Amino acid sequence: MPKKRPTYEQRIPLVHEGIQINFCKNPECFNFGIPALENIKGLPLPSVAGSCNRNRDNYTIVGEKNLRCHFCGQEPPMKSNKGIYDEFSRMWAYLEQKPPQDRVCPNEKCSNSIGKIEVSSGSPHYHKDGKNKSGAQRYVCRACDHKFSLNDNPAAGQKKSSQNDLIFRLLVNKMPLQRICEVVQISMSTLYSKIDFLFEQCQAFAASHERNLPNLSIRRLQISVDRQDYIVNWDDTLDKRNVIIHALGSSDNRSGFVFGMHPNIDPAVKREVVEEDAKGVGDYDRKPPFRQYARYWLAPDFNQPRVRVASKKSGKQKLIESIAETYAEAELRQDIEAFDEMSADVTVSRTGMQVHGEYTMYGHFVFLKHLLQKTEKIRFYMEKESGMRAACLSAFAEDIRNGRVDAFYVKINKEMTISQKNTAMAIGRRELEAFRAASIAYEDVEDHDLRAFMFTEKIEGGKFFFSGKYKDKWYLYPAPPKNEPEKAVSWLTDTGGKGYAADHLAKLMLRASLFGIDRYFMQVRRRISLLERPISSSSATGARWYGYSPYNPVVIAKILEIFRVYHNYISGTSDMKPRKLQEGEKKRNPGEARKTYSTPAMRLGRAESRTVGLVDRKFEVEDVLEFVSEPTE
Repeated sequence: MPKKRPTYEQRIPLVHEGIQINFCKNPECFNFGIPALENIKGLPLPSVAGSCNRNRDNYTIVGEKNLRCHFCGQEPPMKSNKGIYDEFSRMWAYLEQKPPQDRVCPNEKCSNSIGKIEVSSGSPHYHKDGKNKSGAQRYVCRACDHKFSLNDNPAAGQKKSSQNDLIFRLLVNKMPLQRICEVVQISMSTLYSKIDFLFEQCQAFAASHERNLPNLSIRRLQISVDRQDYIVNWDDTLDKRNVIIHALGSSDNRSGFVFGMHPNIDPAVKREVVEEDAKGVGDYDRKPPFRQYARYWLAPDFNQPRVRVASKKSGKQKLIESIAETYAEAELRQDIEAFDEMSADVTVSRTGMQVHGEYTMYGHFVFLKHLLQKTEKIRFYMEKESGMRAACLSAFAEDIRNGRVDAFYVKINKEMTISQKNTAMAIGRRELEAFRAASIAYEDVEDHDLRAFMFTEKIEGGKFFFSGKYKDKWYLYPAPPKNEPEKAVSWLTDTGGKGYAADHLAKLMLRASLFGIDRYFMQVRRRISLLERPISSSSATGARWYGYSPYNPVVIAKILEIFRVYHNYISGTSDMKPRKLQEGEKKRNPGEARKTYSTPAMRLGRAESRTVGLVDRKFEVEDVLEFVSEPTE
């Protein structure tokens, strides 16, 4: 009788819907983008150059959830591929919402109904017959004379729908929710229902345009990525701990278009249901990467030991010290990619289900990969964060190897006063002029090109000021602009085979900026009362209550999407070029109606070969409120 082959515990999380990110994240390593084997027992292994020849692949499992690369020694934490896919699917869902089917005559015996002849076919088959009491259009079938109504008004059924326009504008112009209720004279529950309607309309409107992005050919994008944190007040007097929501955003630096603003909260599920099911399927006893609900904060996660890093200084920190400290802090984490934690002061939301921050990062970059399929070149400029780096390199590993995608860390000293910024600018100016004076060849060179020469010299001479465990070489940005007066840059995607010349790499690093997403974050703080930097007060127990912060984190997710649509499609900025008068057009007064205004969606991807971007006009609030999805064919 043949001996029964033993079964073995799964070695790494299984591939899910084509996603497998459990591999070395070092672009210079042979193992970069090559996953560990899911089960090495009994499987023939190909001959791999540099293999340790130990009847296994080039990884070792370390502890509960880390891989160790045999080539470079790095130890990336394992993650659930299903959890990443589920988080991506949550972000992608608005693009897959199918528009409503067109209607046919409801009389099943009618020839128009049998032949699937739709109302949109027009007067040969149907004619309009006024509206019913709720304002829905009424039709008469010409084949059977049956009367029926179709509700094409998205605001139908709402009380005082005429107030939606005003509420939308107040929300994005820093009016607190209580004050909106006073101005519009509605209850808070009515306002929340209005926010739900505005959110749904914004998602449908955005989806109608952004479904085109995967097929939109764009030559180059320079995308800045960072996260913004929001504080939610407690809603239970017995548990006065705040909830912190992390939202990851990405913006094109040139156009200002925001591709996504994704908070780590899933409002579609209930905590009690998830916890009960997780316990039933054995998630409580599994290692985190192997759980069915790996992306969520489950009850066992609150008992995991975490290492805090004490704050070093109460004053302003220098840029170089700040970079070194972020590496040191990441090294002390049990999971180097996990930046969020629960503590005596912070808990999870009781509404919806809070997602581990690193899974939101992975989902966000997988979302961008699917959204920007036709973009020729993508340069990511990211805030220094280990989880963000791992998510970017994992989602775009193949594109990084073939040179389509590059990623850079950008660190900016944001803790500077106006006086300190002016001093930094003066120092940078002196350095620039000293470099110009060093060679007669630079005498008539413009400042931008002179910075490129300075960067090239730094790269060729290896004049980086910091290199950590991951061999990230950090270069000080020469004479940076006033909005980012102290800045350092590190190239993360050197695969060792791209062969970028120093002058080309200098140009890429010279474009390094978080301007796009930082500017958007600033607008979020300034224009949305709920998300303004909080004014706090402490209670006798030491808990802190924040004056403008909401009680329900789901509201944050909805208002962020409303504002993203407003920013991308409605809020126009001047192109700073006077519009030429058309033939027969009268001359206007100086400055009157002469400037052209464009939105980020109009500017996205606009280049010499394309006169318009994603859309061809600036929209108004009414366009969003009255938007009706086109029926499917």
